[in-house]
Amino acid sequence: MFASPFKDGVIVLVILLLFFGPKRLPALSRAIGESVKEFKGGITEGSKDEESNPEITAAKTGEPAATGSESKTS
Repeated sequence: MFASPFKDGVIVLVILLLFFGPKRLPALSRAIGESVKEFKGGITEGSKDEESNPEITAAKTGEPAATGSESKTS
């Protein structure tokens, strides 16, 4: 947008201040921070589930999952 990222940040901050006002801006910042933290936690939790669950890993690679619950026919 402009030549300096600092100018962009200041302009965005001024627009947010005018739009939401000085009383609501800290609450808005806190809510955004909590949302980002929850999103990162969900991403980390999802990758842990993939590592611990062989069915998810097999679905990604296209191979059948080897589980002990398969029925054996004689």
